Amino acid sequence: MIAGRRRTVTRWLPVTVAFACGAVIAGCAPRPLYDWGRYEDSLQASYVSHDDARAWSSLETTITSAQRTGHRIPPGACAEYGFALYKRGDRERAIEYFGREAQLFPESKPLMDKLIAKLRESPSPDGQRPPTEAPGQ
Repeated sequence: MIAGRRRTVTRWLPVTVAFACGAVIAGCAPRPLYDWGRYEDSLQASYVSHDDARAWSSLETTITSAQRTGHRIPPGACAEYGFALYKRGDRERAIEYFGREAQLFPESKPLMDKLIAKLRESPSPDGQRPPTEAPGQ
């Protein structure tokens, strides 16, 4: 009876060890820091192909995918999306995304603050000036 148990243990031991090693290795695999999604495609479309529609779509996909899956948005994506919004004339949402970039990546805050200040004081791409706020508001 004891000899039968030894054979069974000896037969399953290599399989068990291999499975345990595989589980340990898989558990130690590094998780990507950011969800880059289609960010590279958006940069290619924007700066090389000059295809604003494809750049817009890729940026939107990258940001929504990262938010939906709970991953981190890559550095620069919110700033690029904010700039795309600005070019489309959506100043308020552009300011919102510049603010998000500054919040997610504090090292970008000085630049984002300057961009936000410029947006608030300069005309939009369509030539209209932003509404002025009364002092003290």
